[in-house]
Amino acid sequence: MQHTSCTEDRIQHALDRCLDGLRNSPTAAHRWDVPMCSVSQSMNRWSLEELVKRDPDNFIILLQQILRKTKEVQERCQYEMVAPLAIMFTSTLLQTPYCPPDMELLESAMEVFSAFITWPEPYYSVCRNLLSTLQLEIKAPGISFQRLVREEQDLNTSCHFSKTTTVLLMNPSELPADFMSVAEQLSCVQHSEKDTYITLIKHAFQSTLGTKYPLCGIHSTLQAKPADELREIFSTVSGVFETAAAMSEPLEGRGHVIQELEGLRERLSIPASNGSKSDGMLQTFPIPTAKCRMFHWEKDNFDVLNTLLEDEPQNLSTREHPKEDEDEVDIEDDEGHDTLSIVSESYAPSFNSGADSDFCEDSDDSISSPKPAKSSSRLSQHLYRLLRKPKRTINRAKSLGDTESKDLSVVREIRSNSLPHHVQLRSPEPSSFQVPPNQTVRQVCFRRRPILSCDEDEKSTTLRVVVFGADHVAGKVARAYSNLREKESACPRLSQAFKIQFYFMPVKRDSAVGQACLSPPGSKGINGGLNGAEDSTNDIAHLLGMLDPWYERNTLSLLKFPTNIVCQQTSKTESESYDSSYEQRLPILADLILYYCRYAARPALIQLYQAELTLASGERRREVFVHSLELGHTAGTRAIKAMGNASKRFGIDGDREAVPLQLDIMYNRMVISGRSQCKRESKMCTSVNLTKACKNPEELDSQLECLQLSMTEVLKRQNGKNKKSYNMHLSLTEVKVDKVVVSGAADTTFAVCLDQDEKKVLQSVIRCEASVCSKPNSSSDWRERHAEMSAQIQPLHPTFCSLLCLPIVTFSGVLP
Repeated sequence: MQHTSCTEDRIQHALDRCLDGLRNSPTAAHRWDVPMCSVSQSMNRWSLEELVKRDPDNFIILLQQILRKTKEVQERCQYEMVAPLAIMFTSTLLQTPYCPPDMELLESAMEVFSAFITWPEPYYSVCRNLLSTLQLEIKAPGISFQRLVREEQDLNTSCHFSKTTTVLLMNPSELPADFMSVAEQLSCVQHSEKDTYITLIKHAFQSTLGTKYPLCGIHSTLQAKPADELREIFSTVSGVFETAAAMSEPLEGRGHVIQELEGLRERLSIPASNGSKSDGMLQTFPIPTAKCRMFHWEKDNFDVLNTLLEDEPQNLSTREHPKEDEDEVDIEDDEGHDTLSIVSESYAPSFNSGADSDFCEDSDDSISSPKPAKSSSRLSQHLYRLLRKPKRTINRAKSLGDTESKDLSVVREIRSNSLPHHVQLRSPEPSSFQVPPNQTVRQVCFRRRPILSCDEDEKSTTLRVVVFGADHVAGKVARAYSNLREKESACPRLSQAFKIQFYFMPVKRDSAVGQACLSPPGSKGINGGLNGAEDSTNDIAHLLGMLDPWYERNTLSLLKFPTNIVCQQTSKTESESYDSSYEQRLPILADLILYYCRYAARPALIQLYQAELTLASGERRREVFVHSLELGHTAGTRAIKAMGNASKRFGIDGDREAVPLQLDIMYNRMVISGRSQCKRESKMCTSVNLTKACKNPEELDSQLECLQLSMTEVLKRQNGKNKKSYNMHLSLTEVKVDKVVVSGAADTTFAVCLDQDEKKVLQSVIRCEASVCSKPNSSSDWRERHAEMSAQIQPLHPTFCSLLCLPIVTFSGVLP
């Protein structure tokens, strides 16, 4: 008894350490000067899991402690801790060997977490998914573990074909060798199909019947059977679990599983129980390492993923119904209302209040979408989709400002708090609409969040695309994603076969393998010199950390880990009750990757930007960036850096030695009121840089998605005695903008670099226009479609610009 109390205290203390500081996480994410503290915090979750694995009973203790902590969070309204607690409960329950039904632990968990259904997004959806899992576990104990392993190991049965493929995209020239080694280890892990079948069958018996039948007897019986017979047995067990999950009554479902497993035991001649007393003991089954594939990735496209289509021939057939036009269908709170068959009816009345939220977790299109909750009945899903068709028509009419709408305030914009609200940009172009003289027309452009068409369950394979790197890699992902959208809109292939989800693992740029950059002594100017990896930032990852504290704690923390610690091999768990027969102990980095992929399910939408470039030759190009656009001296410096060893002949001067450029600059300045003020200036500058403005927690509530414009202006230039001029007085001007046009005066050309990528530097540019990126022709298509409307039913002239965003999967999505 005293030993149990001591264990509970240790687990409680470890849990408190794991969650410590989360209430201040958005601010803590910017305490970059305390790396060892961050390392210690990020190790707490891993240490807690290692502690719990020592004894199967510890999982129950941890679940109880999480519920205790959750009640405190609810009483104190500690919002940032809700999602982490729900995710921790899910991950712990997934690995719990056996949960005695007489404890009613899962029923208590449903009661506790159902209270958050009335909270706004993302708390509502995170807890809704957990409630769905709890309901399934009550009816079919262990089904979450069974489904995860079945999908990650590609163990298809006669009735179930779901599959999850994990792809690691890595650039060997920019990542530490240790990181590449860990990725190779992950991609080389192979589990025996026979051993996996045995493990899952044993897990099914234990999760349902506990220690009634010793696992050693079950193992001996199964070990003697051939792989084909084990596959049939596993298929039978999977069918039993899925049938129980579809039943409406929990007791009926659990009873069905018990009855079928008892019958299976008799058919397999597994030794019967020795009466009221059992000789068995609980055994902890680790989750097998997911099947991963590693690709070397250097180009601004995802063409390397096309090789995966060879494994998905069944998904390439032409569909009978065409893909929905995302701009044709406007769904309010699409994910928020998908609640049928998720939790018991006793919780249903509170759903609507939870769905009324500013946050939209949907990504741009069917290329990437949040993983839907497993429903207990596929029929109810189809019925629900049929029932909500009329709702789409109503919402579309309202969003267009129909004659029944008294004001444009009825337009509800689905957005993320980190991203734009509607903003007045410009007057719409002339159209055929005729407005009565006595009617006031409000010339306004509405930017709306991307909308998803609902075809999630048409794709049997989920493709996790995990990318590693700093902001320049995030920019590469953005351009590859834009390229993928264009290709898939013309000829869908990857999006037809896979439900693609993007994961971003931040990594410091390795100065040892990166291009060396030499700077003359004392050459640092206002913006500083470019020295090795110091010029590469991780602002996008820090933004995700501010949006989602659990991402900051478990993924962004990778930046704080010393390479030798995160990549070192971990020791095996010292416990007789821990099944390590098929587990390969991997480094902590591998654990971080798999934890992120398994438990992060909600994308945060990161706004993309476009740059319209005109070259001296007259060529016009459109490029996409997500973090920064550098123009002039800063971009030229990166161009020299990209030359490798040849850069030593040129050297890199600071801003004082840089040759200034005569530029005409026009920009829309964003002010507190949310309106933009157009300004036009002629300046002598060394550099004009644009960066994503959301770098501080206080900027996340801004009503606009802005770019930070930084202009390094030369106020006075001095000619030296050695005929080398230098800039005597420099001035740095910073302003938030939503659109910038830079033109070179008097045949002046300049260089442009996108997202700090030395391989993405364009030379001899004479004009650059940068702005928020919208989907191609989204507003003009709308005007064309409605050009034939009569004057009597004409709306108040809104124009819709559907924003183009990069969906990066996080744990909870975006906090309000």
